Amino acid sequence: MKPETFVVDASLLRELGERLIGRAPIALAELIKNSYDADAASCRIEFTNDQIVISDSGSGMSDADFLQYWMRIGTTHKIDKRTSNLGRPLTGSKGIGRLSVQFLADEMILESTSKDTQGQSLYALVDWSKIVRGENLDTVNVLWEMRQGSLAYPDDSATGTRITLRKLKNQWDGAALEELGREVWRLRSPFRPATTKTPVRRPEEFDIEVDAPAIDSAREAFDKVRRAVFDNWKARIRGTIDQGRSGGSANITVDFKIGYPEGATRATTFRDTVAMPIPRGSNNRKPLVDRAQFEILIFLPEGRQPRGVSVTVLRDYLKDYGNVSVYDAGFRLPYYGSGKDASGQDWLSIALDQGRRLNQSELLPERLRAQNKYMQDLPAPGRIFGAVDIDTNHERVAAARANAQPGEWLQIQPGRDRLHDNGAFSQLRDLVRFSLDFYANRHRLRALQAVEREREKEPASRKYDRVVQVLDRNKSDIPASVFREIKREVVDARKASLLEEIALDRRAALLAPLATAGIAALALNHELARETRFLTAVGTKLQRLAKKHSLPDLAEIAAEFDSVRKRLAALQDIFAPLVSDVDTEATDRLRVRAVVDQVVSAMRVLTPGVTYDIEPIPAGLRFPVGSLADWSAVLQNILSNAWNAMLSSSKSIVAFQGGREKRGTEWLRVSDTGQGLGVALDKAPELFEPFERRLKIDADKRSIALGGQGLGLAIVRMIAIRRSATVAFVEPEPGFSTTIEIAWRGTK
Repeated sequence: MKPETFVVDASLLRELGERLIGRAPIALAELIKNSYDADAASCRIEFTNDQIVISDSGSGMSDADFLQYWMRIGTTHKIDKRTSNLGRPLTGSKGIGRLSVQFLADEMILESTSKDTQGQSLYALVDWSKIVRGENLDTVNVLWEMRQGSLAYPDDSATGTRITLRKLKNQWDGAALEELGREVWRLRSPFRPATTKTPVRRPEEFDIEVDAPAIDSAREAFDKVRRAVFDNWKARIRGTIDQGRSGGSANITVDFKIGYPEGATRATTFRDTVAMPIPRGSNNRKPLVDRAQFEILIFLPEGRQPRGVSVTVLRDYLKDYGNVSVYDAGFRLPYYGSGKDASGQDWLSIALDQGRRLNQSELLPERLRAQNKYMQDLPAPGRIFGAVDIDTNHERVAAARANAQPGEWLQIQPGRDRLHDNGAFSQLRDLVRFSLDFYANRHRLRALQAVEREREKEPASRKYDRVVQVLDRNKSDIPASVFREIKREVVDARKASLLEEIALDRRAALLAPLATAGIAALALNHELARETRFLTAVGTKLQRLAKKHSLPDLAEIAAEFDSVRKRLAALQDIFAPLVSDVDTEATDRLRVRAVVDQVVSAMRVLTPGVTYDIEPIPAGLRFPVGSLADWSAVLQNILSNAWNAMLSSSKSIVAFQGGREKRGTEWLRVSDTGQGLGVALDKAPELFEPFERRLKIDADKRSIALGGQGLGLAIVRMIAIRRSATVAFVEPEPGFSTTIEIAWRGTK
């Protein structure tokens, strides 16, 4: 057998680029990741009409690196190495950076300078358009050489890489830059660029600058995702102190967004003013900090985040860059915070106090030291991002003016990575920590307020449950007999409240159909009024024509027409109590006979053939205080039930009786000749429950039945209870099958 080797078609480069990259923003993001992996502090992207230039201040490539790694597709050295020289986790892992290049443009110029080739720079040219399908991959030529001289890189770095893409294959706009920003936002350092450049690169320092004059709002689009992430803070702490050495006080504000903590119904700002230095016990020290300001953002990396940002990615980002940093005249002191080179410095003792489960602050005044363990709401370093701005030069000058002793001001150490741990630094630290403790105190307050708002809505039975729990927890502190008696009473009260809640829930079920019925009634009343006016005009015209032309038949039709119109107008009286403001105001005790007479007059048109007897009602009998709408609704529902019960009866009579007992109880009874209750009298209270329908109506009579939803008697009972009355079925009056009684406490 003869050995043979695989031959790779040159077009595979295009295929790999299209399948592995897919979109132009992702391809460009791969090149930015290469800059990050090269330990660059800055990466600059410049867009022109038909050219993109990506330059960085990274470690660059030597000729050996170029030949060994860049010219080899699918290298795995980043997987093997895992971290960069500065300790950054390497983002590139597939060896496809050069495929990104050919996906973006037909032509590329690569320029790079490394520390091993200073004085010389690598120059390479690739024309991807010359890749010919069918030719072997080894026919693709890359022209390169080492050239004398140095190149200009961001931050005036002596090393770096610059890639120039020409003959672009894609159109770039704001949407594409927004997608690019989404791909690389987590690589970008949240720390502000230092005003003073330093030759020392730190792992967390990586900034991306976009220059695209031809693209509207290019920078805004590129920053959109990261801005959305940082705008997603839940609470923000701000603090300022000016002229502190002259007795100036520090001002602290804490802003809470709506919904944080959970249940908070509105955004709130809390403010406090504290004299410097922050008092610790009885220690009375002189102020040693003159000017400082800070801002701390508190995040909640849980649940869905804005712009599709992964919660895991956000947590990792805050883990790398979180906590509170210190800036001296714009230069970040890396010792403070939990950045990648800070080894998790806990300069504010947040993690320490969380570990020892501190409940009360040692810095807050007595008026804020509530006994509710608020310090357990202190945010973990992985949830905060903040910056403290100071100026040690200003502090030195202010100290000199105040004739301060040596070391009595904020002073930078020779290594320029931290401040001297002196009294001034302690006062600065206490001020920042005071603001965090103040936040925790107010956070617990908002949480308790949210709980109280929920407790206002919760049923009484749940409150009794908590009382039982408190009793059980403190059983050993209460005498046994007292404990048993109290618990027995609380348990009984809980059972009673639970039964009441069930009844209220069933009554609440009435609200929706009642509201719908009320709206429909008002609309129907409006339509009846309009149609009645129209029919009145038509009837008048018919009568005039009959008289003018002497047509007896037409005159008879006009009379019948007018009779129908009057019956229709009478229906409006049913709804009259609902639409009158006067009738809905409960300010007086209405005369029973007058209300019954009005309701019966309105109901006659709906209950033809029924004989009503209201004479036995005493003239002086009055309902309890209630509106006309209340008592009209009660009587209308009772009469509707009586009508339905009498549909198959040979005679239809409804009789009213009223009176007053010796003990002061007054009553109104309504009796009918219908089919009766259908249940024993002791079971009759069940008929007042919502949707109870025991009445049997013949099929041929259902079209003229009134109501029929099982709500009538429930409404009667609801209104009666509201007006301090009782309603019940009683033993029928002689000659009648059903009697219902409304009773109430009368007055002299």
